[in-house]
Amino acid sequence: MSDQDKDQPQEASLNPALKSTTETVYDTEHRSAAPIDTTSASENEGEGWPVAWLIVTVVGIALAIYFLV
Repeated sequence: MSDQDKDQPQEASLNPALKSTTETVYDTEHRSAAPIDTTSASENEGEGWPVAWLIVTVVGIALAIYFLV
């Protein structure tokens, strides 16, 4: 190996794992339902969480006042 070989740029990329490839594993001809159509949440589900967080916040503030006074 001579000094001239060191000065010439190499053709290899920095990270060969990042080469652009075409995905051939998944079937693109078959259509499936949209994710929103397959959810199981019902209407008005989870509306109690604001009340639960309000109670937790009030208790936390009350404990902070109790321990700081």
